[in-house]
Amino acid sequence: MKDVKNSWLFKIPVAHRGLWDENAPENTKTAFLQAIEKGYAIEIDVQMTLDKVLVIVHDDNMKRIFGIDKDIRNLTYDEVKDLTPFGKNDKIMTFKEFLELVDGKTPLLIEVKPSNQPGVEELLVDTLKDYKGEFAVQSFNPFIIRNLYKIAPEYLLGVIISKEKWAHIKPIVRWFLHTLLFTYFMKIDFLSVRATDIEKYNKRLFKYPLISWTIRSKEDLECAEKHALNIIFEKTTPHLSHFGEKKW
Repeated sequence: MKDVKNSWLFKIPVAHRGLWDENAPENTKTAFLQAIEKGYAIEIDVQMTLDKVLVIVHDDNMKRIFGIDKDIRNLTYDEVKDLTPFGKNDKIMTFKEFLELVDGKTPLLIEVKPSNQPGVEELLVDTLKDYKGEFAVQSFNPFIIRNLYKIAPEYLLGVIISKEKWAHIKPIVRWFLHTLLFTYFMKIDFLSVRATDIEKYNKRLFKYPLISWTIRSKEDLECAEKHALNIIFEKTTPHLSHFGEKKW
């Protein structure tokens, strides 16, 4: 049985896409190793390629990071495996390679991106089946989390909330998400909420343990401190307050 309340998820601050900087691009081996060295949990983004390989990439479109104006979901792994982010030395990692690298050294917060084809949930669970480290899984798409609960109810599962991210979807779907009605039709363990959005939602939000993202400033941290139990942070160095005793 899951012990959500005493989970690592509410005790160890989470480095957004690894502990990245100008020399260690986001979602790369170098950024992940830096997070492990500093003792932070790691948040990553998992996408599925056209030939159903899970890779660690945030954007759907590859232009910002890799200079290629194509959708990762429409490319095969062979087409992307040698690409380097921002011209640095690190290459795209598969999810399996990432798990082998971390090997339980620090907890993981795994964001699953929607795919253009079915099967991402099953592939994720199959890849994680022999992993011994601690992890939780989240997504902006509550249906992905619902599907994961059906096949892996023992996972720590959460939905990411964002007024900005949901701004361009159909109004009726946006209403369903913003009112948190989906929480009545599925079981979740936590919500991840943009720091500046927390107080814009009604009190239903506070029925769940909250993680606040992405903390980049003192102002973001102050918003998170009011309601959240943990933070996902990047590129900032304020004291962690009640989120931990380290300095970033």
